[in-house]
Amino acid sequence: MGIRFLLWVLICAITSVLLKFLSAIIKGRINRKKSVGFFHPYTNDGGGGERVLWCAVKAFQEVNSNLDCVIYTGDHDASPESLLTRSIDRFGVKLLQPPQVVHLYKRKWIEEGTYPRFTIVGQSFGSVYLCWEALCKHTPLVYIDTSGYAFTYPLARVFGCKVLCYTHYPTISSDMVSRVRQRDPMYNNDPLIAKRYPSQA
Repeated sequence: MGIRFLLWVLICAITSVLLKFLSAIIKGRINRKKSVGFFHPYTNDGGGGERVLWCAVKAFQEVNSNLDCVIYTGDHDASPESLLTRSIDRFGVKLLQPPQVVHLYKRKWIEEGTYPRFTIVGQSFGSVYLCWEALCKHTPLVYIDTSGYAFTYPLARVFGCKVLCYTHYPTISSDMVSRVRQRDPMYNNDPLIAKRYPSQA
């Protein structure tokens, strides 16, 4: 009797979670905005990837001024005006209008410090969780990843978005694989894991 009750509770809990996910996805698909969403959790980094972001935003504004450009960012001090100013001052890219901003509060799930081991695996699945937050807050017609979070693409498709991407740094590079093969420990290659890589003998 006790096992049946626990099984029933477990089935109800799983069903409830699945219904919540389905509800969020259906709501997102129905309420898609006429916009382009740029998934760029770190808008204050100042690197080449950020320049690409602002050039892409400007290009979309020039091609179709009816589409709103939305930036998904984990930088809580970012505002439409500050991002507009930053794109000009830092990169010399003059946007036609300020982008909309969607603030993300779950960015810690993509930071390497959150995962002392299996960092890339953790960051990859963490990016899906962060993307879930982004798309639940604002579902665009077109989802553009400008930071290299490839695990987010299937989720964006489930929400009904067309997916585009610019990969500045791939998730796994040949340099990373080489370091693991040579068993070199680094911040993203724990010694415990590095020494377990099969030898080439």
